[in-house]
Amino acid sequence: MLFKPLPGFVVSLLLLILVVPAEAQKKSQKGCFTAEARQIAERTAKVWREADPGYDPILGYNPSRGPRIGAPPVDGNGFAAPIVCRANEDKTKGTGTLPKFYCSVPGVVDEDGDLIRYKVKPHFKGQSREKRNGEVYGEFLSSRFSQALGFFADDEWVADVTCNDCEKSLTKSFQGAPFTPFQPAAGIELSLGHGIDANCDRRDTGALKNSLDKLLKSGTPRAEIDAFKLWLAFIDHGDTKTDNQKFACLDSQKDSDGNRICKPGQAVYYVSDMGSTFGYSSASENKARLGEWSGKDPIKVSDGRCTTTAKSVGDTSISEGGRALLASGLQRLIEAERSNGTITKVFRASRNAERDQPPELWTAEFIRKANTILTARCEP
Repeated sequence: MLFKPLPGFVVSLLLLILVVPAEAQKKSQKGCFTAEARQIAERTAKVWREADPGYDPILGYNPSRGPRIGAPPVDGNGFAAPIVCRANEDKTKGTGTLPKFYCSVPGVVDEDGDLIRYKVKPHFKGQSREKRNGEVYGEFLSSRFSQALGFFADDEWVADVTCNDCEKSLTKSFQGAPFTPFQPAAGIELSLGHGIDANCDRRDTGALKNSLDKLLKSGTPRAEIDAFKLWLAFIDHGDTKTDNQKFACLDSQKDSDGNRICKPGQAVYYVSDMGSTFGYSSASENKARLGEWSGKDPIKVSDGRCTTTAKSVGDTSISEGGRALLASGLQRLIEAERSNGTITKVFRASRNAERDQPPELWTAEFIRKANTILTARCEP
């Protein structure tokens, strides 16, 4: 059977159909990190850096530098001012399992003039003391103390939020309670930087064990990896699925081809969802409760060998260098507590006392946990 050659215009049309999607895909990937950039991040990302000595965990920033653009105003005690915003839906919705919504405050824009979008964690089971969402408080506490110690975290605040139209930007429906525009003591989050995926595939996350193993093999100091593991045990990071840790870039730019590149030394690996901390529970209303956090020791010592109780980190052995690194930061916080009540003020600014124990009791447990690390000694 013989086939007649296709007319020239038909061939041209077929070529156009094949080429245009490829060109459109190429165009859609402009501004993305490349696969190579992701691979570099997996080998070189930092899990720790020297903490900014001027960082104030009560305020959430270094007073000499001022707050980041878009940060909600806070008073001298760290309490955030109420926010009135409008729905600004994030089409990607993220990977979290609990309801949240996105909104912006008219006139609050970034360096490019775009509205800053806040991620808001509401009390989706109800606003009563026993129903409030504990993830709000765990995120705040973990963020403030992590940054004070040199670990990386998204910026978090707790504030009263009013958003009349935010039901339409909810990622999931409320559970057992109707949506209400006013959310007292809601969690507000701004990301620390651009997530590093490959070609905008939205896979910027990384499993704890595999990511830490690769960083260690690629030259990240053992002490920094061990201090990070020990800190995860300290805060009781309980929901350790891959989606809750990510690679991100603190400072990036676009190259001549329009690809986003991370500047040298600016890639980091961190816990991007710290909601299940300071008392892990599978139920949101039971998270960040002192009864769940108390008595859990972050370090165990047996015959001079130290191990951490951190989950999903693989090798749980802790070096003396890692212990000493975290101990040094914890000692600074304890000294700040003695001179200024810093730890207690951070707990108070979290507003967790509105549904749990007084901040002074939380501080006592914080210092008790810190002392398990300060007094331990780990043989080589």
